[in-house]
Amino acid sequence: MWNRKSVKERGKKAFTLNFWKCVLVALILSIVIGSASSGFNGGAFPALTDRFGNSDVETDDVIDEYTDEDMDDVDVDQDGLTITWNEDEEQIPTGVFIAIFLFCVVISLIATAIGLLLKYLLLTPFEFGCRKFFRKNLDEPARLSNIVYVFDSHYKNVIKTAFLRDLFIWLWSLLFIIPGIIKAYEYRLVPYIVSENPSMNFKDALAESKKLMTGNKWKTFVLDLSFIGWDLLSGLTLGILEIFFVGPYKASTDAALYETLKYGIDAK
Repeated sequence: MWNRKSVKERGKKAFTLNFWKCVLVALILSIVIGSASSGFNGGAFPALTDRFGNSDVETDDVIDEYTDEDMDDVDVDQDGLTITWNEDEEQIPTGVFIAIFLFCVVISLIATAIGLLLKYLLLTPFEFGCRKFFRKNLDEPARLSNIVYVFDSHYKNVIKTAFLRDLFIWLWSLLFIIPGIIKAYEYRLVPYIVSENPSMNFKDALAESKKLMTGNKWKTFVLDLSFIGWDLLSGLTLGILEIFFVGPYKASTDAALYETLKYGIDAK
């Protein structure tokens, strides 16, 4: 049985012995994870405009565009600020709205596709590489070259494993979120497993992570909660403490958790 204190102590000790490299890699990891999880806003939905395509116009300017005959179909409130066209006013055809909707859907799909390609072809390899760095750093000061190992070793297999891991977590998340959170903890150790054996089949990698996390998901959740105090302090320092201490502390502790579950506290 492992205990939270020992895992955190090992992680903290390892990162402080290689402080500046760990700070740099943890910063890269946080940027990669943040970028991968953020959505895209393609700006497909235009701002509301008046009939002539102008979004910043005065009411009087709009009224001036109409003839006296047109104004017979316009109701203006007492303040002269609100314009309401009567029902017989010319309407934009329904087909135009459908076309706009389809255009927005296509733009959204393209943005999503680009986002997924960027995430799995570029960001995910760095995520796995940073995890390898912190695992190697538990034993001796690790080299920065570890963060790009995926590009030199079984790149396609690693990307496939990462994609299917995320896909399964997403599918389980459709069942009222909680199952997805459980699966995320279940597959938490996949990057470390793959970093030791990049050629491992994705099924074996997921199964190995599931096996190691069996009976340990709740304790790992509590381990994560134990950093709440540090997170609050990071907020008070506008993220400075997160960059120089909390981030690398968490990442190193996570790597220590993996080695604890697979090899035991005193292994290596």
